[in-house]
Amino acid sequence: MTSTVAQRADLCRISVRGKDGKETCFDVKRNDLLLKAAIEQGVDYPHNCRVGVCGSCKTRLVSGRVSPMVDLALSPLTNEQIEAGYVLACQAKVRGDLVVEARLGHHALIPVKTVPARVSRWVKLPGDVIDLRLKLDTPVYFHAGQYCTIAESGSFTRRSYSYYDVPPPEDGAPAAEVGFLVKRLPGGKFSEWLFEQDRTGTKFWIEGPYGIMGIDDVDTDGVCVAGGTGLAPILSIVGDRLRRSKSARFTIVFGVRTQKDVFANAQLQQLLAEGGDRVRLVTILSHEPAGSDWTGARGLVTAALTQDLGVDYSRTAAFICGNLGMVEAVEKRLTELGVDPERIHADKFVPSGTP
Repeated sequence: MTSTVAQRADLCRISVRGKDGKETCFDVKRNDLLLKAAIEQGVDYPHNCRVGVCGSCKTRLVSGRVSPMVDLALSPLTNEQIEAGYVLACQAKVRGDLVVEARLGHHALIPVKTVPARVSRWVKLPGDVIDLRLKLDTPVYFHAGQYCTIAESGSFTRRSYSYYDVPPPEDGAPAAEVGFLVKRLPGGKFSEWLFEQDRTGTKFWIEGPYGIMGIDDVDTDGVCVAGGTGLAPILSIVGDRLRRSKSARFTIVFGVRTQKDVFANAQLQQLLAEGGDRVRLVTILSHEPAGSDWTGARGLVTAALTQDLGVDYSRTAAFICGNLGMVEAVEKRLTELGVDPERIHADKFVPSGTP
């Protein structure tokens, strides 16, 4: 009896109010992270990075107390949001019963699963990128723009990567194989190991899916900005929208350093062929040598985002994927051009080990 009472005393009641007025309640253990506990219980809580960078899980604290795991001044929350009581659910330790406000149920929840797999394709692409495909022991569902954690079987080194595949339809068969674009990072334990030799046949496992990157009205036009391997979720999102919408049009701004770094040509050409005049690609090079034969755009990706791009910024959704600094600069630029901040969806890549 005493044990049961102690167990109940260790649980905290979470009440989440949505913008539609509905309320969802669930219990978590005291000192658990709010987002982690919600996901583990199948609650469709908004999230993406899960490390306090993207801001997708921002939550307004109505009553109760949490302990932030990171300094809010270093978070993506604005001063106005912090003063209004917003916290990041992924970094919030629950200290007691809570009443919060968040956008639940914005994305059809797919339960997180851990699935064994084997490398079916290992191909080096330009720009120190590997096209890695895994054949799954158990087929899975995922949404456009989502990601999963992958690792070699038996290894404790795990990394998160976005699927570049178009997701399977909800009423169709799940995906038996999935693909990722892995950039070689100097000193990166996983990427350096992956690049050492052809890993075809190596046993892996994947855990996911995570994130809500690809949300928005499927018939809304999109401007998609990808830095390097941030192209992976963009390929997934645009491919998915082309199949689900008969009218949505997309402009993809793809930034790499030089011509030698342009990768994923096969996937891009397939997407352009499928989209026809509904998809436009702008490749921009930031460090192409002066005087080369490159006739395309030059500069950072923000240089391509102008009123002359042919995009009605006031009526478009934006999908941005890449390193933290690049994404934040693009968010600022798109807001200045008139994109509704509520329609800017970002996936900020943070190398493992970054504080």
